[in-house]
Amino acid sequence: IYRSTRISYRRGDMFYMFSDGFVDQFGGPELKKFKHRRFKQLLLYMHKLPAKDQRSMLNRRFMEWKGNNEQTDDVSVIGFEPWE
Repeated sequence: IYRSTRISYRRGDMFYMFSDGFVDQFGGPELKKFKHRRFKQLLLYMHKLPAKDQRSMLNRRFMEWKGNNEQTDDVSVIGFEPWE
């Protein structure tokens, strides 16, 4: 079942939709999951950058985190800035 939800926004806001692949990836120095808290911090840090820079930053951060570990799931991240 799908619900319709209205979300208020202001000029310059960014919206992100993502699968659980990024946050569930094992890696880092202690071979732990990336987790939602760390992912949210990353999005807040980069949300004002141009889209191509955001893509590069997400790819780079994911690969750094994953290191030589096997990728555990598909990774999808969609970011968009709504029109007025």
